[in-house]
Amino acid sequence: MKRWFGVPRWLVGAVVLGVAGCVLVFGVASPPEPVSALAREVVDGLRTTSVYEQPGGPGLIDAQRSRELIGDRAIVVVLLAEPLLDDPTYVTDPRAEHCAEIADLVATSVVILYAFDDRGEYDAEYCVGPEFANDANPVDPQDYVSGVVGGVHLGTHFRVTETDRFAEVEEYVYTFDHYTMRDSPNGVPRRGIVVPPPPTPDAPQAWQVVLALGGIVAGTIALFVLVRATGGLVARRGSRTAAAHTRAERINARLNRLADTVLHPEPPNNARAARRQADLAARYVALLATVESGAPAEAERALTELEEAAR
Repeated sequence: MKRWFGVPRWLVGAVVLGVAGCVLVFGVASPPEPVSALAREVVDGLRTTSVYEQPGGPGLIDAQRSRELIGDRAIVVVLLAEPLLDDPTYVTDPRAEHCAEIADLVATSVVILYAFDDRGEYDAEYCVGPEFANDANPVDPQDYVSGVVGGVHLGTHFRVTETDRFAEVEEYVYTFDHYTMRDSPNGVPRRGIVVPPPPTPDAPQAWQVVLALGGIVAGTIALFVLVRATGGLVARRGSRTAAAHTRAERINARLNRLADTVLHPEPPNNARAARRQADLAARYVALLATVESGAPAEAERALTELEEAAR
């Protein structure tokens, strides 16, 4: 058996593949993006309604009127009560970050998120789910952030007050209808089913990583052992088949040589010689039956005895 570093080559190959698998699993493959607790709370609330209102909010947007107005349009409104604090990992402001996260989870809808920022201002953020524009709704998603929102600001300048900003939602819905009726051949898109995000996996502990690495390496080695065992079994079966075929050919060759002596003898000189020839012929026929039955050892023994008797 060929070896590398004193170890069978197949075992070295199995370990190398196992280590490569570990690198792919733990080094290259990126873990799933974690979903914040707030996003989970919001998405769970949006499973049965188009408006999620967090308890304790300022009440500037009438949630029930918004639900009735939106209906089943591909629009969801999120009314948060807790202020959104900044985070060093955010690329943009907290409202935009949370709006984008929620939009990724309600992928076929537009999200209007109202929340306090760290300055105490209660304002809206608009974002579009990644699957809002699709084959059935071939629109430009940016129109529903910049275009529609521009119409909202123009249409509500004199309609909102410090205690009532429902007109912003109302104007957005009307402008949304205008844009989709203009751009989409199928008219106003309808809200899709909201699927809750999968649970966020816990960060793996060191012992879990070690066990996983060991399991991958051990599994790879076990697979190599199984493949080698299967290959060896097939090879042995092939060798046995070839040996049996060769053995059968040798028996057939001996039968052919014996046939001339037993089946085509010289004319007998007396009754004893005739009986001997008849006995040899009967034994030859019985030998053929033994060969056909697939008992090579018995056939070879009987063939040897018949060859000696025919001399």
